[in-house]
Amino acid sequence: MINNLKKVVKNNDVKDVFLTGFVDIEDSIAQFYPDLRFIYFEINSKFIEFESINEYSKLRIKIVNAVNYNFEIDEDMMKGKSSVSEIIFTQDSAIGNCIDIIKFYNLEEKEEELICDAIEIKLKNEQVIFLDPSFYFGINIGGNEQKEIWKLNLDNVETNKTYIKISD
Repeated sequence: MINNLKKVVKNNDVKDVFLTGFVDIEDSIAQFYPDLRFIYFEINSKFIEFESINEYSKLRIKIVNAVNYNFEIDEDMMKGKSSVSEIIFTQDSAIGNCIDIIKFYNLEEKEEELICDAIEIKLKNEQVIFLDPSFYFGINIGGNEQKEIWKLNLDNVETNKTYIKISD
């Protein structure tokens, strides 16, 4: 699975970041409610699906062909997605948001997925994106500040780090 991930991200920008959820319309006003268990990175016509699993203690990473909607909704609601790349990225996508290094915490590699405690993604432009699946409502995404909060919550638990260099 690591090799498949490398093939998808190597020399390709993260084009967009999506949250999935549902839209509820009340009094003619639409409200989007994200399902923070899932975050999607769009890269090279594929999607990297990040899912908070095991009661928000682990992160599952899969390569998928489309954004999935893995939740039930009421019949008067609509499934939806929202781009959040303008909130996440510090650089304009025209400049590029190519992944340079991925750091997994307590990585477990399976044939079709990766499982870890958290993931740190460093872009070529030096931005750090940290995904913390232990957030109460799902995945919390941030930078080095989020990583420090995650470490504090570990309460000195030992973690194994696996580094993957993507770019040449």
